[in-house]
Order: sequence, then structure tokens, then C-alpha cells
Amino acid sequence: MITSPASPLGAHDRAMRILVAGGGISGLATAVALGKRGHHVLVLEQRPVFTESGAGVRLAPEGFQLLDRLGVGEAVRARSLTINEFRIMDGSTGKPVTSESLLAGCGWSCSAHATAHRLDVYEPLLEACWDLDSVQLCADSRVVGYTQHGESVVAALADGRSVTGDALILTDGARSLVHNDAQQACGASQEQLAVYSAVIPMELVASRWQGRAATSWVGVGWHVSHYPLPDYRYLSLSATRHRHTGDSLSGARVDLEQVLAAFPDIGYAARNALTMGEHWRAWTVLSRKSTSGRVRGRVALVGDIAQPARPLEVSGMHHALKDAVELGKSWDVSGGGARSWLAEYDARRGEQACDIRAGCGSRYGQTRWADDQALARPFLSTGTASDRFDGTPWGTSHFCGRGAGWAGHSAAEADPGHVRGRLITGTITSHPHNTPPPPS
Repeated sequence: MITSPASPLGAHDRAMRILVAGGGISGLATAVALGKRGHHVLVLEQRPVFTESGAGVRLAPEGFQLLDRLGVGEAVRARSLTINEFRIMDGSTGKPVTSESLLAGCGWSCSAHATAHRLDVYEPLLEACWDLDSVQLCADSRVVGYTQHGESVVAALADGRSVTGDALILTDGARSLVHNDAQQACGASQEQLAVYSAVIPMELVASRWQGRAATSWVGVGWHVSHYPLPDYRYLSLSATRHRHTGDSLSGARVDLEQVLAAFPDIGYAARNALTMGEHWRAWTVLSRKSTSGRVRGRVALVGDIAQPARPLEVSGMHHALKDAVELGKSWDVSGGGARSWLAEYDARRGEQACDIRAGCGSRYGQTRWADDQALARPFLSTGTASDRFDGTPWGTSHFCGRGAGWAGHSAAEADPGHVRGRLITGTITSHPHNTPPPPS
């Protein structure tokens, strides 16, 4: 029997028992946002320890603002590496499309564009959970199903146990459960993206890619991205194939030949970027077709399993942080009760997704670079007006400045055995100080 956490001091009368399926970044961010409001939160993690693996994520200014709302922004800033340029390359010809400086008018005192190890975001959130008496972390607890019964929801665990709460939040850690539900609802499999990730020792990286720049190579139906990581010893490299039609992948180890086979139409220069990777992992990410359906009664989705994925917005990092913050804000204005709270959350997030599309997406048109423009808009949250996209030549710097920040590439970015994959069992390990980039 799994018990709920003890009621924290000062909890209001409306405190609920909330189950969170998944103890990754999405789950911990949700637990912090709701635990701070006095709810009793039980985080159910399938792994034997609470940990995070993988190499890198990218964080835009709004991502740091969301981390600030969760109380961990400064801790993540101290561990991150500021990025000073964003480059877009034509993946077929290898020619530059555009670039943008990311440092103008923004020093260390404000939120900058940066890279971080996934662990650099995870550890501060884990510490924040430990500091909340209202949050309980339970490992070895994989959620395999759920049922709703009037005023409660029951989560079934893989070992035969069950736990009851007032609401259930499904995070990226419950991806398989959500995928099965989506297939049942739609009657067919939904579109998937395949994400291949690797980390490259910096001494193996060509000098032109060793600066503090994030680079994306964009082709028709695919893109490749790479950027340096905070300790400056590694480059994070990922490649995404849109409309994946092969087998589902869940952290599978693949070799370079398999990766190249997934991108037969890639240009010579972008192919050379891929050949830097030797040890690869692969994931498939479900691309939801609709902004509706985040909530079913007392069950809600957060992270990239909830957000309709654009091809170049695969990462659940920003979506996870935004959803966690919005869950808290929705509770504040809902008046209490699980159903009204989650209905408010569903409405708020659906409206925000529509606002983003209305502000930028409708202007893209059916052009070769439509996906790339979708990429540039969320990553650069301090750009120019969205109408700059209408007929503006690609030889100049121009980005749509509607707020949502881009934060990386996949549910896990790299082989856990390579870069800073550490088990979190009760003690936060120290983080090395950032080192300056090599001389140009």
C-alpha cells in the first residue's frame, strides 16, 4: 500500500491528493508547482532511483522565467553555458540561411539563451521536491493503467499495487500509456518523430563548430542540431526524422550506419556533422494531432505528450515547465475541485497554443523553410514582429518574437553511459564550474 505524504503546515482546506506518473523533469516540475500550493503530491517513478540521463538541452529566456517561478532558476543559471549565436543552415546545400546574435542587450543579470546538461535542470528540481514536506517520491512504481471512480482516480502499478488520488497527472514517463490511449481514441497509430542523439568529445569536433553557437541544419522532413555543453568538453548532437514509419524506438542503441540510413536525402555538409557521432541512442516521439484532449475528467497530460509537436519542437523541456507552472496558476483561479481545476488548465493551455499558431504559424505558408521558421520563433523570444516573415529575404536576420521558448530536442538527448549520467539516491553531487571556450 502506498500512502500519501503528510499534510504540510499551512495547507489550505482544499488540498488534494495528486498522483504524478513519471519522475523525470516533467514530473518533478509538476510536483514542485503543486506541492508549493499545499497539495499532497505522490510522484510514481518506474526506475529504481530518481535520476536523469542524457546530455544537453537548450533554454531560452522564457524557459529561465518558468524555472524562476518554480524557484530553481538561479541554480540552473549557475550551471548553464550562455549561447551567443543561433545559426540556421540549408541541410541540402550546406549553405548558411541566417544567423542571429543572442547577446545584444542581455548580460548575465537577465535570462539569456543557454545550454545545460539535463541533470543541471533535474537536480535543482529534485532538491526542491526534497524540501517540500507535501511531496513524496516513490521509485520502482511504474504506472500501467488507471480508472476513474466518481470523486477519485486509481492508478494501477506494474507490481500489482494500486494507489488512489483526487487527480492523476501523466508525464513523459507515462508515454507508453498515453500512446496506447491515443491509438484507442483515434483507431490508428498517430504520426511519430524519430530522434537520434549522441554526444561528441570536443576534441573530435571541427574547430568551426566549437564556438558558443547553436546550429540547426534543416531539410525537407528532417533536421540536425548541435551545440556545446556547459563544461565545454562535449558537443550535443541530435537528428530528427519527421513522419517516422519504422519500428518504435525507446532509447535503443544504434550505430552510425543506421542513423545515416534514416536520412538518405541529407546533404554532404550535414552528413559530415552526423559522422561526428559514434555512439547513438534513438527514440520515437508521438506527434499529437490536436491541442484538445489534455484532460479526461481527473486525468491530465503534461510535457511533450500533451503538446501537439511541430517537427522542430520535439523537446518536452519547455512544454513540461510551462505545463507545470500553468497547472499551479490554473488551481489559483479555479475555485477548487479537481475537475474544474483541470478544465481550467486545459482551456488555458489550449488558448496559448492557438495564440502561438495565430501569431506565427499562419504566416509561414507552404514553403521549404516553414518548419525552420517554426523553429526560430520559439527559440528567439526577443526577436522582431511576426510580420517580418512576410516576404522578407532569408539573407537577413529575422525572427518572430512571440514568447514561447525553445528548450532542446528530445525526451533524452544522449547515451546515459557517456555524459554526466549519475544516479540520484539521496545526495546531490557537485557540479564542475563552467570553463571558458577555447581561443578562437
